[in-house]
Parts: sequence; C-alpha cells; structure tokens
Amino acid sequence: MNWGKSHFNVHRNMAIALIIGTLILFFAPSAMAKKITLRYASYNPPRGMGAQTAIWMMDEITKRSKEDVNFQQYFGGTLIKARETLRGIQRGTADMGYLFVPYFPKELQTWTVAEPFVQGPVSPARRGSFFWELYDNSPEMEKQLKQWNQKVVAIRVFGMHSVGGSKPIKSLIDLKNQRVRCAGGYDALHMGDFGAKIVFLKGSEVYSAMQKGAVDANYTPLTSYYKYRLYEIGKNPHLLLIPQFVGSIGLVTINLDTWNNLSADLKKIISEVGREYSRIQDEKIRELEKEYIENMKTNGCNIFQVSKEEIKNWAEVTQGPSKIKWITSAREQGVSGAEQLLERTENLIRKYTE
Repeated sequence: MNWGKSHFNVHRNMAIALIIGTLILFFAPSAMAKKITLRYASYNPPRGMGAQTAIWMMDEITKRSKEDVNFQQYFGGTLIKARETLRGIQRGTADMGYLFVPYFPKELQTWTVAEPFVQGPVSPARRGSFFWELYDNSPEMEKQLKQWNQKVVAIRVFGMHSVGGSKPIKSLIDLKNQRVRCAGGYDALHMGDFGAKIVFLKGSEVYSAMQKGAVDANYTPLTSYYKYRLYEIGKNPHLLLIPQFVGSIGLVTINLDTWNNLSADLKKIISEVGREYSRIQDEKIRELEKEYIENMKTNGCNIFQVSKEEIKNWAEVTQGPSKIKWITSAREQGVSGAEQLLERTENLIRKYTE
C-alpha cells in the first residue's frame, strides 16, 4: 500500500516537473523576444541640442519599457547620411531616425505646409503643440509618411532665428542690399522679400566667407549662430534677434515594419515619450538661448530685437507669395486637398499665436 502510494507520488511529481519544464520552455523565448534593440540614426553630431534631446528620448523609452527596448545610437551620419535618412529608414537600414524636413521638400510636401509663414507662435512649446494638433487633424501628413514606410514619433521645432554680421543691423530694413547667407527654401524667399541679396553656402563655409567680406550677414537659428562663433567676426559685430514663427521642422520617425511588430504597450510608451519630447526641447532651447545671448554680449556683440510690428509688416510682404509658391508646388506633387491643408494650417497658427 505504501509502495503504491509512493509510486503514485513519484509519477505525480514527474508529471508536475514535466509541465513546469514545458511551460518554461514555452514562455522563455517569449520573454527573450521582448528585448528589442532599435538602431537610431541621425546626421547631427553626438553633442549639441539635437543629440541631447534625442538621447533623452531614447533613455526615457528604455527606462519606461523596463529595458525591453534599447537603442544602438548612430550620430554624425555614421549609419545614414543627412539626405539619405528618408530612404534609409524606409528600407530599414535604421529602425528610427531623424529627418530634417526641408531636405525633402517634394517627398514630404505636406510637412512643409507651415514654412510660408513668419507670423505665428514663437515659443518652441507653443509651436510644438501647434504642429501636433495640425498632424492630428491632417491625415494627409500621416499618409505621406506612410508612403515612405514610416510613422512620426516626435516633432522637433527650432528656437529663435537671428541675422547678424559685422555691419550694423538694428532692424529688418537694414538688410536691404546686404548679402545674406541662408539655408535656402522659404528662408531665402522671406529674406529676399525684404531686399536682401541671398547667398547660398554650407554652414561650415560661412565663417570664412564673413571674415573675407564675401557675405555681410548670416540668417540662422540663434543657437547655430553662436555655435559657429559668428558673433566674434569684425570689430563691431551686430546680431538681430527675430521672434518670428519658424515653420521648418525635423521629425523623428520609425520604420513602419518595426512599429507594427511592437506590442501595444511599447507603442504606447514610444508615443507618449515622443509627445513629451517637445516639452524637453522647449526647456533646453530657452536655457541655451539665454546663456548664448549673455555670452555674446559679454564678447562685445551688439544685440537688438525685431518688434512684433515689424514682424507683422514682414508677414504682409512675404506670406502671400510664399503661400502661392507652396500651393503651386503641392499641386505639382499631386497633394490632394492642398488648399484645405493650407487653410487648416493658417487657422491653427492664429489659434496658437501668443
């Protein structure tokens, strides 16, 4: 009797052990599969605000996912070059990455819809909120990214723009007939409408050109003006701060195939962090701009700021032709509902203007 009971217990224990072993084998691969490594690519250098905010985003995703998502970081164009990022993420060379929208004016036409405007929300936080609401109400924008096998994760806005050089510049009117370097696109159109003679140069070539007098001034974000140390050129450097609306943006996108393979929980985490990215940007931009302005003043740079009235006058001159240019280009690219998208953009700009 005892032998039979003992024999039964042995078989029962073996059965339990077998079941537990089977469960371990079944669930172990699933647990291991939760650990995901995503490749993030950006042409931005590993230092600087662009990298800092991107690293914050990746670290936050890793933390909130309890390290189920980790990142391999490729900055400085080491994985994909700047103008190849759209196709690189599309193909899956990178799972996630940073796109500067003005590099892809035709491919991402709908995402350039705010570029014709110079009057609107100025603070990075309000512009971030504006762009997210525009995106949430514009299926055309999501559709266009989807054509490139991508989904937006975060929207990067830029800080205050400025124009400066060795000649006195106290207002936008002073730019008339000056040789002003800018990146191109609508920036060139806006500056040209104020009578500036536009010069196109790479950012790395500007310092030398301004030193030699080939360029009188450079129109760029304040943070870039400081980074390239342009404020130290000449005996009487001037910098004009322009509290304008800046419609150029960058996007952090994720490959759609990668996205579709993520769990619902991970998608939620990535989406939430992407939305918070704008707040982190705002804090960082304001902090750096304040520091940079003080440093430039200390170094003898004469700094002035454009008034709201002057921005309004500028808008009256340049926004009309710029909107016509955008509509014409959108039609040529076959963008459906381009007029409605532009109208929606203009209405939201008014809503968010301080």
